[in-house]
Amino acid sequence: MSRSEHVLDAAGPVAAAGPVAAAELADVAELASHLERLAARARALPPEPAAGVTEQDLRRLLSAAIRLYAAVSEQAAQDIVPIDAEVSTTDAVVLACALLKARDLNPFDLALWFSRSRTAG
Repeated sequence: MSRSEHVLDAAGPVAAAGPVAAAELADVAELASHLERLAARARALPPEPAAGVTEQDLRRLLSAAIRLYAAVSEQAAQDIVPIDAEVSTTDAVVLACALLKARDLNPFDLALWFSRSRTAG
């Protein structure tokens, strides 16, 4: 069982949040599958607006996914591997750079976060 599966299992913080949260998480796998299909379509298209996804839609999607990751990771008090092996290094770095720029951060700021130690709350 991976660390992220452990965090989301019935004994984890999600179960404590109640049946509504557990029911909503049942949709996560379906959402992930849909996003994988959208990403494949976007890569297959000529260089135009990718698969009909607007910048606003993409921003909302990433913002929600980031908030979900941060909440689960903080509650678990451990780092959770955020991507699978199919995400290329280039794709990961493109997003990482975009996130840093969006919050006016630089590599030095990032180094400070890397050096912080996690403590259970």
